[in-house]
Amino acid sequence: MIMLRGSVRAGAVLAAAMLLTACAGGDDSAPAAKATPAKHPVFDQKLGRQLLLAVRQTKQAGSASFVHHLTFASGKGDAVQTMSGSMDFAGGRGQADTTWKVPGKLPEEARNVLVGMTAGRTSGALSGRYLIDSDRIHYRAARTSYWIRYTAADTQQSQDNATLEHLHGTEAPVGGTLLEGLSGAEATKRTDGPDGRRVYRAEMPMNALEGLLPDDIRKHTDRDAADGLPVTVTVDRQGRILDARADLTAVLRKGDALSGFTKFTMDLTLGGHGTSAPKDSPAGTVRTGAEDVLPLRDVKKNACADFDTGQRLARNVVGVPCSGPHDVRVFAQVPLGPGSSAEDTQGRADTACSIARDMARASRLPKRDAYWAWWTPEPQGGVGKGRVTCYVTTARGDS
Repeated sequence: MIMLRGSVRAGAVLAAAMLLTACAGGDDSAPAAKATPAKHPVFDQKLGRQLLLAVRQTKQAGSASFVHHLTFASGKGDAVQTMSGSMDFAGGRGQADTTWKVPGKLPEEARNVLVGMTAGRTSGALSGRYLIDSDRIHYRAARTSYWIRYTAADTQQSQDNATLEHLHGTEAPVGGTLLEGLSGAEATKRTDGPDGRRVYRAEMPMNALEGLLPDDIRKHTDRDAADGLPVTVTVDRQGRILDARADLTAVLRKGDALSGFTKFTMDLTLGGHGTSAPKDSPAGTVRTGAEDVLPLRDVKKNACADFDTGQRLARNVVGVPCSGPHDVRVFAQVPLGPGSSAEDTQGRADTACSIARDMARASRLPKRDAYWAWWTPEPQGGVGKGRVTCYVTTARGDS
């Protein structure tokens, strides 16, 4: 009997448990637990950090094509630098073609700041191509068929290469675009756009200028003129940057070579996210910055050179054979100390080169009456008080 009661009780408990299980498993009216939606990597974060995160999303795409405009506007016309190409964020490589459009009425001083001047008193290069990676930069002038290879040691150890080193970006393989400043920009307003896009209004810190402008242009700006720089940014539904525009007018310094400009802006457009890796490579003749780029004062007598080094410096040239196209031929290097004034020094240099030209073999010089005299002091540690480099410029294609 005791055994029987135990069995009945056990059976009753088992039946109740089965009944409860059946009821729980068969109740279709009970609400199912809802999955928590994943947070958007950009839009669901704090507003002030969203542009920093948008830069990261853009880089995570792997690659992108870009067009970047640097515009100096004035009543005499707009000076515009266009830089276009592609960036491989994952591989740390970039390709950039640069072109300057400069109005003819632009004052010479402003033109020299923007595009430089050659030792032949002509405007610096208006176009060229750069191939950039973490270890080196290859440059090819639009007027030449060869590349110049600058290693990291070349660009980091010499101030002459500051313009080239500027192209090594910190946020992107190609420096000098608005990507260098957007990671530090703080968004203050966001609005919805079509196709899931977002449009931000933000402010970049003034120290962003270091990544945005090369040193030879940045030194003509006033970093204390404002607390920040206004910028507008559009991102796609995935949080990747599509375009950006910054107004840098406030940094134009009064009384400076660039003070004649009334507006200064930067515009960036990105596209082809994930499908636009650089494809070009430095094929053909490759010269080296360490061996072939040198000061004009160091070019040997009767040797030839090209002006465009990619450095935007008149004093440096690329040594090339006189048998091929070249920009300049040196016909004398004359030791010469300074005069009592800059005018006196130049006058003495002109006289020295006039005598040297009369003594030079006519067969070694182009049939031109004009010649140039470039006086330079002796570098620190050098022997002597200075020298004058005497040279003639040639039409492209002469040899």
